[in-house]
Amino acid sequence: MSEECPICSGKNDHVMWIQCSKCEQWFHSKCLQISDHNLGDFVSFHCSTCARKYGPSKYKRKSKRSKISIDYVALNEGDSFALDKASHFHLPRFLQFTGEKNISIQEDLTIPAKPILISNANCDVVGMKLPGPRKEITIDYITDCCGSDRPVEVMDVISQQRVTPGWKLHQWREYFKTDEEHRDRLRNVISLEISDAPRLGTEFERPKMVREMDLVDKVWNDEQERSKVTKYCLMSVKNSFTDFHIDFGGTSVYYTVIEGCKSFLLFPPTQANLDIYTSWCLEPNQNFIWYPDHFIFRNKEKLFPVGGFKVALQPGDLFIIPSGWIHCVHTPQDSIVIGGNYLTLRDMSMQLKIYDIERVTKVPTKFRFPMFNKVIWLSAIYYANHRDEFDNDIEDKNGSEILNAWLQHLSQHFDLSKTNQAAKRSIPTQINPGEFLKTLRAWKEQSM
Repeated sequence: MSEECPICSGKNDHVMWIQCSKCEQWFHSKCLQISDHNLGDFVSFHCSTCARKYGPSKYKRKSKRSKISIDYVALNEGDSFALDKASHFHLPRFLQFTGEKNISIQEDLTIPAKPILISNANCDVVGMKLPGPRKEITIDYITDCCGSDRPVEVMDVISQQRVTPGWKLHQWREYFKTDEEHRDRLRNVISLEISDAPRLGTEFERPKMVREMDLVDKVWNDEQERSKVTKYCLMSVKNSFTDFHIDFGGTSVYYTVIEGCKSFLLFPPTQANLDIYTSWCLEPNQNFIWYPDHFIFRNKEKLFPVGGFKVALQPGDLFIIPSGWIHCVHTPQDSIVIGGNYLTLRDMSMQLKIYDIERVTKVPTKFRFPMFNKVIWLSAIYYANHRDEFDNDIEDKNGSEILNAWLQHLSQHFDLSKTNQAAKRSIPTQINPGEFLKTLRAWKEQSM
C-alpha cells in the first residue's frame, strides 16, 4: 500500500483523504470528485478496483432525526466502542469534573511549586517577546513563516494517534480554516517545533524565568546540535482533547495563548498519583479509562488520584506547568498557542523519576526528550565544576537529594553503556565516567 494517491501520484497535495475499507489504499478526495463535507457520508468506502469484487461503497442511512456521528474509522481499526467522532468520549467527564476550579493568579514569575497562571501577561514584565502583535499571528502567518510544504504531525483527536499519510502545513491550514460543520474529523497539531522558523521562531523570545532556568542552555556544549524542544506552535480546532499525560522527560512547560482558549485539568505529581498514572498507562484499554477513575490497591486500600483542579486560559495568558504534573487539555475554541519545554536543576529528582516511568511504560524513543541522558551527564559535570552555582540554582531544594538522584541514574547508565552502544554515545567524551562518578560520590558525602 502506498501513502501516495494513485490517481495523481501525489501531485495534487490536498488536505482531505479517504481510505478504501478493503485494500486500505488512500486517495485524495478531490481526485475522486468527493466534496470534503461529504466524506462523512460513508460507512465504508470502496475504490473502483475493490468495488468490482466487494460491491459499491456503503453510505450512511439518511434520517431527519439528530444522531451521533459514529467514528467508523475507529471501528474499522478494531475499537469495540461506537464513538461520536464530533468530540472525544472523555470530554463529558472533563466538563463535569468538580474540584478546585482555579489556582491563584500570580503577578510575577516566581519559581513555581504549583502551576502558575499569569492572566493577560505583560510581555515586558515577564521578559517575553512575541514575533509580532497577537492578532497578526494567524494560521496564514504561521504557514508563511514555516513554509507551506513543511511536514506537520497531525493527531487524530478520537484515536489520539498520528494521522497517516503525513500532512504538509498548507493542508493543515486548509483544514484549520474549514468551517466547523464541514470538518470530517477532529484533528490537532501539538508538535510543530518552530525554533528555526523565520520571524515566528527566531524573533520569539521565551519568558525570562524560562531562559534562566533552562538547564540545556546552561550546560550544553557545541559538539553536536542540541535538542529542539524549546519553541512549539500548537494549533487545535474546537473540541480537540488531549488525554492525560506527563510532558516528556518530566520537563516543565510554558504556554502562552495567541488566539482562542484552552482548559486544563491537572493532578499534582505525588507518589501515589504517579503510581496510579503508571498503572493506568499499562492498562490495555487505557484510552477508554478516565484517569481520575483509575485506582491501585495499597495496603488493601483503594487509592484514587487526588488534588485535581481546572485552569482556563484566555488570549494573552501565560501558563507555567512544573515538572511531573499529570494533565489533560480541552480546546473550547479554535486556538493557536506558542509554548515549549525545558529541564531544570531544581526538578532533577522529578525529571529522573518521570524518565523511569517512561521506561517502565515503554514510551517510544521518538516521544521522549531528545538526548536526555547526555543532558543529565553534562549537568552533573557542569555543576561539579561550579558548585557555588549549584547552591544558588537549587533554590529551596535539597542538594543531597539531587546528588543522590544523579548518582543513581548515572551509575545505572554507565553500567548500561558497557553493553549498549547508544548509551555509550550519550556519555560526554571529555570525562572518564568511572572516575567522574567517584568525584560525584565524594561531593555528595561532603554535602551530608
